[in-house]
Parts: sequence; structure tokens; C-alpha cells
Amino acid sequence: MKLIIKPINISFKPLEKQDIDDVLAIECLAYSAPWNKAKFVGSLGNKQTLTVLILLKGKIIGYAIALRSIDSADLLNLCIHPKNQHQGLGSQLFLNLVTQLKEFDIDSVILEVRQSNKAARSFYQKNGFELIDTRKKYYADGEDAKILCFQINK
Repeated sequence: MKLIIKPINISFKPLEKQDIDDVLAIECLAYSAPWNKAKFVGSLGNKQTLTVLILLKGKIIGYAIALRSIDSADLLNLCIHPKNQHQGLGSQLFLNLVTQLKEFDIDSVILEVRQSNKAARSFYQKNGFELIDTRKKYYADGEDAKILCFQINK
């Protein structure tokens, strides 16, 4: 993964209840099948869930949510507001998440991504993820999922 120097006006913080409406608005802009509010609320109540918001000039522009297990984490959601994409902010968000996961002795991050989501697959590949498997007909519409893995200490 490339080292990216973050601008001074970028900050990070955990997701809190009062942030959910802003996060949900970004989710609905970015995805055709967005998470609902209950999924975000549920992530707050799970001690194994790690949440990170990225803020630009104090305004939420993206988020990452990962579920920790013994030595790995599932990246459940990573999103940057469409107006702020393709500026390296998603990579900075992911790097911040990985830094925090290291504190829990997590050594890999796994995720599922739609086969048709070429932009996301390209993003993850650029950030060091490798294809490890395919789950046939994983999504409700029958689309396959590509299973990707990032080795933290590689």
C-alpha cells in the first residue's frame, strides 16, 4: 500500500449515534442497495465492531465498518461520498482502519464485493487486497461475490 500524506483538514473519529443520519445519507447516495438505519445502529452495539468516520473540514464524508474476530476482520462497509471519491480519501480511511485493527492483533481483512463492481474491485486491488475465492450467487439477485483478502503484516 502506498503511503499517502493526509491533508491537515482531514480527521477521523468513531461512529456515534448522532452521526447515523449523515452516514445513512452518504450510503444512499453511493449504493444502489444501501444499508438501512438498523444496520448502522446495530454496529454501534457490537463490541467486536470497529467503526471509523473520515471528516473533511469537520464534515463526515465517509466511513468504514469492520467486524473483528480472533485474528482477522471482515470489512462490512467502506464508503466515501460520491463527490469526494477519486481523491485518495478512501485509501486514507482504509489505512486508518488498518492502523486501529493492528492494535487488536488483527492480521488480515476479508471482504465480499460484487463481481460487477469494477470500481470497488479496482480500489481494493490498488490498496493491496488479493482475490482468494468466488462465492457463486452470493447476492439476492444471483450475482457472484469476489472474496478479497488484505494481509496487514505483509
